[in-house]
Amino acid sequence: MVSKIKRQLASLPTLAKLALLLLILLLLLAAILLPIFLIPRHRREPLPPATPPGPGDNCSSNSVVAFDFSPFLLQYKSGCVHRMDGTERVPAGVDEATGVTSKDVVIDHESGLAARMYLPPSTAAADGGGGEKEKDDLPVVVFYHGGAFVIMSPFEPKYHAYLNALVAKARVVAVSVDYRLAPEHPLPAAYHDSWAALSWVVRNAGDGPEPWLRDRGNLSRLFLAGDSAGANIVHNIAMRAGNESVGAAITGILLLDPYFWGKRPVGAETTDPATRRRYEATWSFVCGGRYGIDDPRIDPLAIPAAELRRLACSRVAVTVSGMDDFDARGKAYAAALNGSGWGGEVVQYETAGERHVYFLDAPDSPKSAKELAFAAGYLSRD
Repeated sequence: MVSKIKRQLASLPTLAKLALLLLILLLLLAAILLPIFLIPRHRREPLPPATPPGPGDNCSSNSVVAFDFSPFLLQYKSGCVHRMDGTERVPAGVDEATGVTSKDVVIDHESGLAARMYLPPSTAAADGGGGEKEKDDLPVVVFYHGGAFVIMSPFEPKYHAYLNALVAKARVVAVSVDYRLAPEHPLPAAYHDSWAALSWVVRNAGDGPEPWLRDRGNLSRLFLAGDSAGANIVHNIAMRAGNESVGAAITGILLLDPYFWGKRPVGAETTDPATRRRYEATWSFVCGGRYGIDDPRIDPLAIPAAELRRLACSRVAVTVSGMDDFDARGKAYAAALNGSGWGGEVVQYETAGERHVYFLDAPDSPKSAKELAFAAGYLSRD
């Protein structure tokens, strides 16, 4: 049979042989490519950037600086913004060091508001392992990152590592908010985004579609936490909640090295005119000139006692660092809250000899471990 086929092929004209060979090659190519197109491919919708690129994302052609906010960013007269820090991102997943599981969610597709969520190890395993689920057990923490309102995101390596460590130690379900940044989106954009994110958390922790909040979170143990500019956001959100319901009671707030400032020095705060002018200029930059340096958004000491008493939570913890420019006003904030007649509990935690948010840059130091233990204990305490 084979010899007969060979004889038939040999008798074919050369052109026919070439055509037959081409047909065989096409059939082989089809056999290779067809499974590729038939096998379904799963795509993850990418998170929108925390801050959409400004005009001319590559600023190399710009030379005239409009505002120098070193070491955070430069804004050029063309409008181009060059960020020097806080742009690196790491993916969500299971953290090898802590066992914490994280995932990314989009809260509002139109504005790009997004967040990274975290679950502690045993709860994450129960969520995906088919075993008995823990119901209504974990405190819910909404976290707002720092970065002077102009840099950083929840996806930045230092913040991702900090949230993994905090969630593992405190055993909470956390939502780290990716609010929009200045100068592309000057304040109050970050405040609006932060309120919208909190509202989303409250809805989902009730009967919403997000299972980590609906099935794991205990909304009667709701906390807001943040560092630096994020701590500023926490205070302002809690003040807003005193006048406008967010749909749930806030148990407590945690302010880590809060970014507060004002026109007149308080306590041991610097009196250096150049330093004070610098902070006033950078505040004006992040809010687009909307608010002065004595505005209650940046200076809570400007809030009358009767209004400060409306702070919508029952517990407040403030941490300060001894070498931080914001140390004195953080202490003054805690004292003002205590002296206002506000009926809740105020706890102050101080770390001597350290700079602003040192625990992010040196997470393995003994002082960082001690402050992490304080923060975790505060968030997990009944």
